[in-house]
Amino acid sequence: MFSFFKSSIEKDLIKLGFEELVKGYRQKVKTNEWTKQQFTDALKSLHTKHKSQINNIDNVNVSTRQSFDVDDSIVPLNLQNIQQEFIDYDYIYSTLLFEYNSNNRIHTKALYELDKLLHENYPDAVILAEDQQKIKQLHLRDLINEATLPFSPENKNYLKTVFNELLNRYKDKIGE
Repeated sequence: MFSFFKSSIEKDLIKLGFEELVKGYRQKVKTNEWTKQQFTDALKSLHTKHKSQINNIDNVNVSTRQSFDVDDSIVPLNLQNIQQEFIDYDYIYSTLLFEYNSNNRIHTKALYELDKLLHENYPDAVILAEDQQKIKQLHLRDLINEATLPFSPENKNYLKTVFNELLNRYKDKIGE
């Protein structure tokens, strides 16, 4: 039976919050699933993967302590400074609904982002005349709710028409 002393690598990983994972690795060695070498290799691999977090764990400044791995990035909430690959569309939907519910206005930046996403996913989406006639009769609240429908090939044209109508209503209101 092996005796385990915590190495500096293990201590770093435990400090970072991987205590249960390290215990699981130890258990695999105790049950002879892994050799001692596989255990140390797994710890070194995990340590290397989270090296930047470990190096900054004692840093008081939160912005340098956070991970810069793509998988661990925090989604920015400011729509003006958003990079396309990090856009959180649930946030955009809730921003659109919140702006209408609290101020009775259309959040145009959120609407432009949704329209841009629709165009990227379905570049062949077009505004249909029959949808346009049906949508013109809807109240602004109903249009905002329709704009939060999920994107799909079946409703791509309908959503394109909804986004267009919302932008037109916004422009008409500004023109007043």
